[in-house]
Formats: sequence, C-alpha cells, structure tokens
Amino acid sequence: MAQEASKSAYDVVIVGGGIGGLTAGAFLAQAGKQVLVVEQEECAGGYAREFQHGLYNINPSLHVTMGCGPAGPSGHGLIDSALRQLGVREQCEFVAVDPFYRVQFPDFQMDVPAGRDAYLEVHQRAFPEDAKGLGDLVSLCSQIYQEFVRFPIVPRWRDWALMPVRFPKHFRHANATLGSVVKRFLVNPRSMAAYAALWPYLALPPSRVSFLQWATMMTSYIEEGAFYCRGGFQGLADALAAGLSNHGGELVLGTRVTKIQAASSCVQGVSLESGQEIKAPVVISNIDANATFQHLLESGQVPSRYMRKLSRLEPSLSVLGLHLATDLDVHSLGVPKVTMIAPWDLDSIYTDGLSGKVSGLGMHIPTVYDESLAPPGEHLVVLQAFIPSDADDLSPSASARFAEELLQRAESVLPGLRDHVTFVEGLSQEGQQQYPLHRIGPMYGWAASPQQAGSRRLPNRTPVEGLFLAGHWTQPGHGIWTVVLSGINVARLVLGKDASECLWPFAL
Repeated sequence: MAQEASKSAYDVVIVGGGIGGLTAGAFLAQAGKQVLVVEQEECAGGYAREFQHGLYNINPSLHVTMGCGPAGPSGHGLIDSALRQLGVREQCEFVAVDPFYRVQFPDFQMDVPAGRDAYLEVHQRAFPEDAKGLGDLVSLCSQIYQEFVRFPIVPRWRDWALMPVRFPKHFRHANATLGSVVKRFLVNPRSMAAYAALWPYLALPPSRVSFLQWATMMTSYIEEGAFYCRGGFQGLADALAAGLSNHGGELVLGTRVTKIQAASSCVQGVSLESGQEIKAPVVISNIDANATFQHLLESGQVPSRYMRKLSRLEPSLSVLGLHLATDLDVHSLGVPKVTMIAPWDLDSIYTDGLSGKVSGLGMHIPTVYDESLAPPGEHLVVLQAFIPSDADDLSPSASARFAEELLQRAESVLPGLRDHVTFVEGLSQEGQQQYPLHRIGPMYGWAASPQQAGSRRLPNRTPVEGLFLAGHWTQPGHGIWTVVLSGINVARLVLGKDASECLWPFAL
C-alpha cells in the first residue's frame, strides 16, 4: 500500500529523493520551510542507492566523487561543506582514492595519481615531448574551474555582456570540445588518449564532449582528489536524508507523484498515487525532465516554446553492465579501484557502443577500499560499457555477446576472471542466460555536449511559476558533486536569495 504524507499542505514538495532533491530539501528545511520529499522507491538516494544481495552490497552507478575533503581548489570541498552545514558530516567516512584511476591500453598502462604535481609527473614521464603542453593544458583547466565557481547562479544580461572580460576562458571555449582543445596543446596521439581516458565519466567521447565540463571535473579530481564513501554512497544519501529530518523535513518512501497540479502555469501542489492531494506553492522536480513536463504536468501548462526546446535536447548514453563477485586476489594483482580499459582511438568506443559493440569499458572494484561490501576473500567487480539511451533491449544472443565482450576485455586486467566468479547479480532462474546485463540510463540526464553543458543546460527555474528543477537534468550538470550544487542553488532560488551571486562559496 502506498504511503501518505503526514500533512495536506507544505511550503515545498520535492519529487524524487535523489542526491539533488535531498540536498535541496535538507537546506530548505534548515531554513525553516515545511518540506516534503516524495520518493517512489523504498530507499532514497537515486543513483546513490545500494542494492543488497545477501552478503553482497552493490552500487552500480556511483564509484568515486570529488569535493569530500576539508581542502580543495576553492577551500572546503563542496560535499564536505554541505554536510557540515547540515550537521551530518560525521555520518559519512570518505576515503581518498589514490591512484584515482588506471588507464589500460593494449600495450600500455598508467596509474593516475591525485595531486597536481604527481598527476603531471606521471603523464610527463610517459610522454616527455608533451611535458610543457600538458602543464599548460592543466593550468587552463584550473583557470576554467576558478571562473566556474565565480559564475552567477542566474546570469544577468550584464554578466553575459561582460563575459569576455570577467570569464574570458569560458567565453573562448563555450563551443569547444575536449578533442579540439587537446590538439592545441599535445602532439603525441597517445598522449592525447592517455589524457582524455576518463571521458566515460562524461559519457561523450573527446570529439563531442564539452571542454568546459571536462575542465571543471578534471581540475577538481586533480587538485582535490577522488573519494569513496565507506560502506557505499548510500551513506551520503542517508546523511542528507538525516539532515532533512533533523530540521523538520519529511521523507515519504515507496510513493509516486502522479501529477503536478498547476493552473494558469502556476504550481498548486501534487497528487500521490494513493490519491492524496497535497497543496504547495513550490514543487522541485528531481526526476527525469521529460517525465516531469510530458507526464506530470497537464497539456497547456508549459509554454510550447519550452516544450519544443525540450524535444531538441539530446539525452546522455545509457550503460549496460555486469555486477559480479570474484575470489581472485585483486590486491596481489595490484588492480586499483577504477580501471578504464580502452583502445588508443577513444572515439571508437563511442561509435562501437552505438552499434552494441564493446571496444572499451570501465571496471570498478569498490572492495579494494571497502572489504565490507562482500564476503571475506571476495571482491565486487562492476563492468560497464555504453549503449544509446533509445536502443531497444538486446536480443538474447546479442546480450550474450555483449557480456562475453565485457568479460574478455576485463580479463586483460583480471586474468582468469570468468573461472573465478562467485556471484552474478540477477542470476537466479534456472535456464537464464549466464551473465544477466543491467541497464542504467540515460546515465547523466542530458548529453554533456558544448550545447548542453553548464549555463546552456535547462535552468533550475522553469516557465511554470513555482516549479524548479534539481539533479543532473538541470544546471550545472551531472555527477554527485554537481547535483549537490544544483540542490543548493535551487534552495537559494526558492528562498529568494540573490541569484546573481556566484556558485561558490555557498551560504543559505
């Protein structure tokens, strides 16, 4: 039976208990608002949710993030600061992941450390001809990051007019792709591939992904480090949920919002699947933007121009993956938590993925840092590769081929893996295919192209009065760090704070 809210009216209702929605709800509750967060699953967290299978605790979506330490390129890390301000920092133990990833090419591998000097030293030692170019490229990314955190939440016309002066790097690179910029600084194609190997974290290849988005992400990883939440990122979601409830907010689980009530393009409240009607002058959607505007709002409540814009936006890719456990001694093999297995032509991973082939993949082994996630002597292994978000379900033979290609490439790092599999998530029915695939997506909301990144993404404020967006379908982008920031910015807007303020540092 669907649960119901305790009251029939709130100041703010949030649709979806993912990280962005929980963040917005917790800060609004702390500011004194009566807040209700409605989550259709039995557990909050969105992509941060952990799935328990006996002694195996699997998170298929989140592997590392940034912003969790007490020091970063702009002071305290964003997530660290947010949890401290909410009074729940002690509920999360963040572990620094170093090296924060390995790149595995057919005839070359490199473990990439955190810290600017260490990062540069490893790359420059491998590709000395690009030593200066790489240093200049990393410096450019750092300058773009510093401009990003000074950028207004909602730019005014004056901000756009002064952009060439106040934000010159953003102005110059607004339409640039990662591939186009890298070619200006690096000469060795292998050096270019090694530098751009983490592109799957943005789900578009170097030739298509926004350089501004890349620069912001990589600067934070390089200068601040990558972090894992011990026990799984469900712990971060639980801490934010505690911040919500500790300040008087309410979280209802296992209940779906079936309608956002609106009249004359003005929010009135929501309807729950139980039939309960809830009044609220403000609704924040932390779910799929298409579902929000096409299914939850009645026709005519959203301007046609906005709907046409929505129809033109490109969703990000989805992923297909295997969730396994193995009794291989991963520690003795020296395998890090994150490995990107790739050919030298990074763009071929994308083009092959569009046709259902696997030429590169991400391999994540969280038990390298957290042995509590699996039985003693075993390690969790998550193997993932991209497919188009609108692709039909693969046939049984195509699924078997996809799984076989994942395992074959993973065995270049974990020799003998398929002979040492102790658990496969989803393998429960006799006669079922040997390796069930799990689909997630669109993985990152909208694709992170230059035309859909940063301030060009859907704004947090919508044309429906009282309706706001949080999460990875809105500004500033996707990733845990970024959706936490989206939740903070939405809370600022709802509270009537000066939207011309910069993104960081935040204060509510």
